[in-house]
Amino acid sequence: MPKAKKTKKTDSFFDKAGNVLKTIWDYISTGRDYFWKGVRFTLATGIFLVVVFNIVVSAISPLWQMEDKVDPVGKVVVFSPRGVVVDQPPTPAQTEWYTEIEGFSFGADSQPIFYPYQDMLDYFEDFKNDDRVSAMIFDTAGLGVSIVYALPIARKIKEAVDAGKEIIVRTDYMVTTDYLLASGASEISTSTYGVVDIQGFGGARQYLKNFFEKFLITPRIYAAGDFKTGPESFLRDSMSEEAKVNLAFYEPLWAKWKNFVFDNRGVDMQWIADESFKEIIDGTTTQKTAFLDWGLVDVQEEREDFDKRMIEKFGAAEDDEEELNVVYYRDYLASFDEELPVNSDNEIKVVTVEGTIMAGDVTYGTAGSDGVVAMLKEAHEDEDTKAIVLRVNSPGGSVVASDYMRWEIEKAQEKGIPVIVSMGTLAASGGYWISSLADKIYAEEDTITGSIGVYGTLFSFEKIYDWMGINYDGYSTTKYGAFDFTAMDWPEEFTNTFKAGIDGIYVEFTTQTAEDRNLPIETVREIAKGRVYSGEMALEIGLVDEIGTLHDAVDYAASVAELDDFKVEHVIPPAPAPVNPFELPSLINSFFEKEAGFDLNSRNMYDNIRVYCLECEAID
Repeated sequence: MPKAKKTKKTDSFFDKAGNVLKTIWDYISTGRDYFWKGVRFTLATGIFLVVVFNIVVSAISPLWQMEDKVDPVGKVVVFSPRGVVVDQPPTPAQTEWYTEIEGFSFGADSQPIFYPYQDMLDYFEDFKNDDRVSAMIFDTAGLGVSIVYALPIARKIKEAVDAGKEIIVRTDYMVTTDYLLASGASEISTSTYGVVDIQGFGGARQYLKNFFEKFLITPRIYAAGDFKTGPESFLRDSMSEEAKVNLAFYEPLWAKWKNFVFDNRGVDMQWIADESFKEIIDGTTTQKTAFLDWGLVDVQEEREDFDKRMIEKFGAAEDDEEELNVVYYRDYLASFDEELPVNSDNEIKVVTVEGTIMAGDVTYGTAGSDGVVAMLKEAHEDEDTKAIVLRVNSPGGSVVASDYMRWEIEKAQEKGIPVIVSMGTLAASGGYWISSLADKIYAEEDTITGSIGVYGTLFSFEKIYDWMGINYDGYSTTKYGAFDFTAMDWPEEFTNTFKAGIDGIYVEFTTQTAEDRNLPIETVREIAKGRVYSGEMALEIGLVDEIGTLHDAVDYAASVAELDDFKVEHVIPPAPAPVNPFELPSLINSFFEKEAGFDLNSRNMYDNIRVYCLECEAID
């Protein structure tokens, strides 16, 4: 039987089209693979180059810093700060960022925005003892400094002048604290229309009672302590007598300020602040020459004339006869030989608590409990730590955040590590709460401390909703499960519970202070009540142990730890944790929780009570 003839199969149109598409897809897939390989290679290379660049820069940066070192011999030191005096900058990285910004704004003499207080004292002390230089030009206008820190700095300036140094203040605008610094200088020069604005100490704040009534807002405020007057601006239309008593610490500060200026300048500053304007009104002097006539300044001249006079007085630069022979602040500091590190295994850790006490990270103006607790933990977990000095400069804040810090301090003490407190400008309310359990407390003579008291603030808007015709109602398996404390009128039991919570914290505050300070509870209850005291007054009533500086606290810590040799290490706050920008709900809730003390995820009134411990406005 003959075989059947095989016929050749012919591909259909669809088969051919499919083959073409498959070929095209193969090419696309291959290209896609090569593309992503290229992207990955580029990214890896870029990251590698960035890492290498940073390593190289870190390695060679000391070399160019050494090359830029300036010899200050025979030069005039120029100090024109642009920043704020603080106990400790929040983070090195933050300080460097501000430095870059200022470099564009202020030219050759740009400095970081933060000036550590102790470094400022050491700066003028080093200048006084430095035989290489004899004169300084100091512009006070850009330096923000509290009166408590201004007075010791002013004394250092005066000591340098008394030791034979010449410090010339050149500025066009001075406020009260600026003038205190300037008054101890050899000479004060301003422009023809320069301003000296002496206002003394004090201030006013807004009282919002009528505002809240007009806008149908109900402030629900309760304070434990007759002198805990922080929230009174929500409830009154004028300052209470208790608030005025609490601000009486301004009087001794003002007296010291006036006496220091009078000793240096021979000017009655009370008359300047209260009566001098009458001479301008009646024509005895003119606004143009008033400050010169009254003895507040020594010379009125424009900047160009001042520069010429300084060149004639101190000499011109070698490379430019029209420029003064100067060395700027940063270069001057760099000219000192670096101190050799102390070779000791014994460390005294300095932990700084600066700013309002709140939950979260340490930032400028905020002593975040997460950051402070981390610093304390780092200190007491280091086996080389023999003592801790807690530098407190805080108006208080959150009770919970303050207590977190206390717990960590107690952990250090349980290990046998002495904890010594050094108070700065203020250590009040929560700032005192974390200080009271220390083995010893040092305060500056003008430190503001005390304010042992508590208050809570909440606001409800039920009157607004009623006016708008909005009614709240709901269903709950419990009596108050559907209650919205911001939008509904409060039942009496809610109000009483709120007050009881504040009272309970106050009882704990006073009881703990009595135990920590070994004082009778009756004494603490009498001196508490939210009263504010100066460091000198606090010493008299037993709230602090000694008047002294941070150096004094460190020396005592070394003695109580029985150290023959030691080194001091300032613990650096940890950098703030990065935030995922895509977690919008968490970001929103974090904002409300931090700024308003209100947790959006909670409907429980007690979870949303934000407790304040100090009327910060009155202390600023």
